[in-house]
Amino acid sequence: MAQTVIAYDRKLPEIPERRPWEKPSSFLLKDETDQHGWRIDTSGRRPSDLLLVPNIRKAVDDWRAGGYQGASEVTSRLLHYWFLEDHAVPGFNGVFRYHFCQQEAVETLAWLVEIAGQRDICRLIETYAGGGRRKGASHLLSDAIRFETAAVSGQRRMHWGEREYDLPPENLRRCAFKMATGAGKTWVMAMIVAWAALHKRRVPDSPLSTNFLIVAPNVIVFERLEKDFASNRIFHELPLIPPEWRSAFSQNVILRGDASEPGSSGNLFLTNIQQLYEFRDKEWTPANAVEALLGKKPAKDLAASGQRSMLERVQSLKDLIVLNDEAHHVHHEELAWSQSLLSIHQELPQGLSAWLDFSATPKDQHGRYFPWTVCDYPLAQAVEDRIVKAPIIVTKEDDSKQPADDPDRVTGKNAVEKYAFWIDAAVQRWKAHRRAYRALKVKPVLFIMAERNPEADAIGRHLWETQEFGFKQSEILVIHTDSKTGEVRKSDLEKARREARNIDQASSRIKAVVSVMMLREGWDVRNVSVVLGLRPYTAKSEILPEQVIGRGLRLMKGIGPDQTQTLEVLGTRNLLKVVREQLEAEGVGVVQVTSNPALPVTVAPVAERREYDIAIPITKPSLGREVSKLSLLSVDSLAPIDKQEELAEPLRISLAMEFATTETEVHAEPLAVQVRPAEELLADIANKVMRKTGLTNCFADLYPIVRGYVSRRCFGKKVDAENMAIRSHLGKVEFRDGIADYLARRIGQLTVERNEVEFERKDFRLSMTEPFGWRRNLPLMKAENTIFNYVATYNNFERRFAEFLDEAPDVARFAALGTTDQGDSGSSFHIDYLKPSGAIGFYYPDWVAVQKSDNGEVNWIIETKGRVWMGTKEKDDAMEDWCLRISKETGQQWQYLRVDQSVFGKGGFHSLQGLAVKVVAKAMFAERNRSPLSMTREEVRAARDEGRA
Repeated sequence: MAQTVIAYDRKLPEIPERRPWEKPSSFLLKDETDQHGWRIDTSGRRPSDLLLVPNIRKAVDDWRAGGYQGASEVTSRLLHYWFLEDHAVPGFNGVFRYHFCQQEAVETLAWLVEIAGQRDICRLIETYAGGGRRKGASHLLSDAIRFETAAVSGQRRMHWGEREYDLPPENLRRCAFKMATGAGKTWVMAMIVAWAALHKRRVPDSPLSTNFLIVAPNVIVFERLEKDFASNRIFHELPLIPPEWRSAFSQNVILRGDASEPGSSGNLFLTNIQQLYEFRDKEWTPANAVEALLGKKPAKDLAASGQRSMLERVQSLKDLIVLNDEAHHVHHEELAWSQSLLSIHQELPQGLSAWLDFSATPKDQHGRYFPWTVCDYPLAQAVEDRIVKAPIIVTKEDDSKQPADDPDRVTGKNAVEKYAFWIDAAVQRWKAHRRAYRALKVKPVLFIMAERNPEADAIGRHLWETQEFGFKQSEILVIHTDSKTGEVRKSDLEKARREARNIDQASSRIKAVVSVMMLREGWDVRNVSVVLGLRPYTAKSEILPEQVIGRGLRLMKGIGPDQTQTLEVLGTRNLLKVVREQLEAEGVGVVQVTSNPALPVTVAPVAERREYDIAIPITKPSLGREVSKLSLLSVDSLAPIDKQEELAEPLRISLAMEFATTETEVHAEPLAVQVRPAEELLADIANKVMRKTGLTNCFADLYPIVRGYVSRRCFGKKVDAENMAIRSHLGKVEFRDGIADYLARRIGQLTVERNEVEFERKDFRLSMTEPFGWRRNLPLMKAENTIFNYVATYNNFERRFAEFLDEAPDVARFAALGTTDQGDSGSSFHIDYLKPSGAIGFYYPDWVAVQKSDNGEVNWIIETKGRVWMGTKEKDDAMEDWCLRISKETGQQWQYLRVDQSVFGKGGFHSLQGLAVKVVAKAMFAERNRSPLSMTREEVRAARDEGRA
């Protein structure tokens, strides 16, 4: 059998340095004039054509930029804790951050509840409709919108052009969140549970609830959600609850099949939708494989046995929020699924507090997006953010040699003969992936979609009978479907469910899956890296891209975030044509390649290089907060705000001019707008300070400080905070932000407390580093004096610096630290530091080097800086302090050096000692020709500060 080699020969379209936790500011756009077929549009983020999204998105952007003005204390605290504070979470390499799409989803819901105040979808559409104008979008209508209510049923409908949409009842807050597969909907649901429950408990007259019903579309999705929510696991493992509220937060989790009764509040029901049906049959057997797959309906008369059904227990609650996963399954008002949820809404005293839909494709039965969709995170954005795999269409180098599509003549007997070309190509691609990922301890999976069960059997048998492929029979999973329902056969169901749960585990033997259906929600296999489609796809079949590739889009675990993971798609010509056209229509940057991909290179320590191993003690975070120190702050020691960099320069100049003479009246122009009360404005500043510093439950201590500062020091003289002119100044968001930033910095410095050194791994060595993948445009370099097989660098400056360290005569050994996963704990070497804002952050330095000197070996932590950003000085100080403390604790010499590109690029040194003298001593100590090793700590700091000046 011919060994077909399919190679990548085109660059993947991407947005360099795109970070998924930041708001996107550009997107890929199809451009036939570009050599790669795509260009980067820098006009802003990818636009949305959904009805409500554009205007709501802008409103939420403005709200975020304004510091969540008008939000409750609970909302402000949680949004700050989740998205502005740094978190170290076991198992995550580097600082744990939520994705921006997750942030935007939670912010949007909070804004709708606390700011917009619109509960009814009709009023929301009247106020915020503005999308739906993209040319050629079949699910969109004209701008003419009208509403009507059926006289008999009371069903509300929206007419938009010639289309008609069913709408939720008037008093039901229903919102849909369009989030691509792999975007982290489960985490968003967990954040919403935490926010709503805390809001209900702590905010007077909160319209939310402490009770939740999470609905899964089938048993597979239920089991995935169960792992996260059972025993409140997700709330313990992720930074979801601020420290001050953790001891009081817990939900009473009731799973499907659990007959326990709910409490009066704080309940979390998790079930698949079928458990809510009101069946009273004495006996029941599955009518088809669909019912078997989705879950057995209650078979007993629960009322007769004294036990209430789940539906009855849910309906007995005082209030409830429904979170509906894969919401496109519950889209038609006549479906029993939708009727069950509506019956809960009708039974509750005040109705559902909210009905929240989550889906990558929140569409109705006609394929049109729900008009109540308020958030739009498409697959194209997920690919650009690198939180899902990038789909790549793979063809043979000479496309004319591919066999033509010939589905009509394929049978179980000749399937292998007809499809041999594609099967062989897919297996060879899978083998290449297996070789590349073996060192990462990741097992790639091949996924093949056949047309009928006989073909699936033949292909599965061919895979393990062909010796060149190297498969064993136990390593091939063949899934049959029922010819009538198109779902998994009952005989295969239990095995398929079991394997779907375990296939990504190292213990699973499955290496290839042959399926007749395109697997549904919940069958997501992270390790699928090659998909082969052997079904007759045509434009008329209206196959969605998600149906072909969706189940393989999730990222593999154990591969670093710095490279793009890919999902290779092979198959018949029609399949590749349809998939590519539809993906491009969705805005996904797709390339069709014919040459081998640059598979991730594995960076790992090499046993034969143990002489270059370096010991680095891993320490626990040392910074904490002591709120009692607030009493030590003297308001009179604070400086006027116009002297502080926290306030924008135009405002500083304006204030300075106003205060030029003591007789000048402050801000004397007439006021044409309503000015908020001073107490409210000062409280807003105090809340901002709490959020920025991470302090909790100290509003009563902070408010007098804020009021005293504004009254006595802020304006350079005593003023009356109630004065209309002063209030007009405070009414400017940027002015309050400047005051809050300054006070947060001073208070953060005052209240921070450094604990004694405590070691996480005192004996850690770089040889314990887990292997990690690397795919960057800059080729990896090899070096002699490092324990790693490659030196991972991000740019040319870092590469030149690595070459310098490798050649420096006084460097015994070195290593890059920026991406190394330190041991099995999943936490990279880092220290905590106090940010300029007053919050506590985490700092990950770039390099470690061991220098040979007359005083013995000296360990250097080195940071290479292309540009000095805000917070650099604070990181420098923290790292120097760490070196001083570790030197004392271990008896070894540790030093810190920051090397700016502007200094390194001038050269004039041939050793690390020479570079240290140039960088640290600079002009002040250069004439004295003193070694940095003999300098005092104060001299080193003074030299560095002068160098920055």
